[in-house]
Amino acid sequence: MRTLPLFALPLFALGLARGQAPKADAPKADPKAAVTYKDHVLPVLRKHCQNCHNPDKATSDFDVTTYAAVLAGGSSGEAVKPGNAGQSLLYRVTAHEAEPKMPPKGPKIPEADLAVLKKWIDAGAPETAAGAAKAAARKIEIDPVAVGSLKPAGPPPMPADWAAVSLAKTARPHPVTALAASPWAPLLAVAGHERVLVYNTDTLKLAGTLPFPERVAYVLKFSRNGKWLLAAGGRGAASGKVVIWDVTTGKRVTEIGDESDVVLAADISPDHKLVALGGPGKLVKIYDTATGALRHKIKKHTDWVTALEFSPDGETLASGDRNGGAYVWEAATGGIVFTLGDHKDAITGLSWRADGQMLASASEDGRVILWYAEDGFPTRTIAAQAGPGAAAPRGKVPGVTAVGYARDGSLVTCGRDNTARVWKADGSQAAKLEGFADLPSKVAVAHDGGRVFVGDFTGTVRAWGLKDGKPAGELTTNPD
Repeated sequence: MRTLPLFALPLFALGLARGQAPKADAPKADPKAAVTYKDHVLPVLRKHCQNCHNPDKATSDFDVTTYAAVLAGGSSGEAVKPGNAGQSLLYRVTAHEAEPKMPPKGPKIPEADLAVLKKWIDAGAPETAAGAAKAAARKIEIDPVAVGSLKPAGPPPMPADWAAVSLAKTARPHPVTALAASPWAPLLAVAGHERVLVYNTDTLKLAGTLPFPERVAYVLKFSRNGKWLLAAGGRGAASGKVVIWDVTTGKRVTEIGDESDVVLAADISPDHKLVALGGPGKLVKIYDTATGALRHKIKKHTDWVTALEFSPDGETLASGDRNGGAYVWEAATGGIVFTLGDHKDAITGLSWRADGQMLASASEDGRVILWYAEDGFPTRTIAAQAGPGAAAPRGKVPGVTAVGYARDGSLVTCGRDNTARVWKADGSQAAKLEGFADLPSKVAVAHDGGRVFVGDFTGTVRAWGLKDGKPAGELTTNPD
């Protein structure tokens, strides 16, 4: 059932002690020095909170005596959102900005102590000075970009003088696990084994290669202005990360996340300020791009998070999981906007229309559902891979493995009937693309809408002209 709840952060009883024996004042933080848990925050918490929140008496299951315990939070969730004191319950209840106000029967704690908590959280909540220095060292400058579907001023970013990359040719082409087209330049990014290949969509020539030693990229996304290229993936049950490159220079801009399992879904906001990721941990995590600090952690999904995409205006974030659950969130707060509850199987793709008015969700249940962004209700359902001429194996509706909007509002899908299909905005089929030797896994539409690219499990990417539906060439994940 569809629900349209307003999000409210859970509150927990952070019972700050009063009436205890006098204790030494907390060290005052040098306004120019980094505020750390060990040197500045722990004394504040001991002075005001430890009497009720300790290992022996953890009111609301919240213990303030160790760094790990503070970050773990209590029975109602996180107490600290690193990088955002305004969304951190620890700060909000002590500053009397949220209920229950703490201490529960007295005035709020001194402003000097509140300032310590605020500065610490806003700086990313470092444990020690070494951790603060590491966070400061990785901070990057964000070049603000225009959001929306309008083309940025100037020539589109293209590879220029990328460093030469020497990677061994693999025994066989790697299955196409991720595919992305630049929104403004003739560029197509293709995931290979420990590398990302970037092709020119006009000439079908290799424009450059980016090493991805993190292992396998399951996500590729160009930023909305085409300046950055994001890759996310890793090693199953071992590690996961998001990596961002500058498209012009080929240099790494930053790395986000340090997951204990592979990243299966990720995106970067249109203004470059946020990166969202998800995977087998069933969590959606939203990070600050500049500092790498975790801003929000969303725990609504009941299975692996398999798809994520920010809306064109950056206001919302759509997410989907392996159980068919799909949601729309407020990007700035992590608050829920809509529950999209009609799919019956795994979500395999999410794509926003360029104007932000429509969201397409694809699923292994064989359907693509178009959701109206204004109210979160479905406006049209397309039996995508069971369309005209579909061959449903063993009577089962073929699942949809990928979906993508073209700039003109048409849709491209591929799926388990071993075809790709182009759909008009009204849901009628415009073209059927065949000839795959194995399962088509990913789709992308060139920046000018002239060509569609479909990758499959043989490691081949096939190109078709969208206007005439004729084959235009092939690419590979294992070029010479």
